[in-house]
Amino acid sequence: MKSSIFPLLILAAAIGLAACGNSENRGARAAASASFSLDMSAPSVAKGCSTYRTNCAPCHGLNGKGDGPAAAAMNPKPRNHCNGDYMDKLSNEHIFNVIKMGGATYGYPTMPAQPQLSDEEVRCLVAYIRSLSPTFKAS
Repeated sequence: MKSSIFPLLILAAAIGLAACGNSENRGARAAASASFSLDMSAPSVAKGCSTYRTNCAPCHGLNGKGDGPAAAAMNPKPRNHCNGDYMDKLSNEHIFNVIKMGGATYGYPTMPAQPQLSDEEVRCLVAYIRSLSPTFKAS
């Protein structure tokens, strides 16, 4: 009888470990959300613009309107970053996380993760994206 309990304990332990297997993503989300500061200085926004043109413009367009050349084949279409009514409702942390980890978790299935970008590059990218909204007010 005791020998039949041992395999069940092993199975329970394996299931428990598998459930914890995604702790890296949870840690990355927590790190991204912790104490987010946004530098809206001209050098930071310029660096973000350069990163945007390389990594984001193919889908979001050069001016951030969601009309890049790759957008034609996408459904749903890429977000219009110039739409202040929508963009101003998003936190900086949210935008950071969508860029860094991809949009699928947040309801943007066509937005791929950009893990190759450093946290500083993503912060500058967030600053540039904020600069596209005519209604954004940096605090």
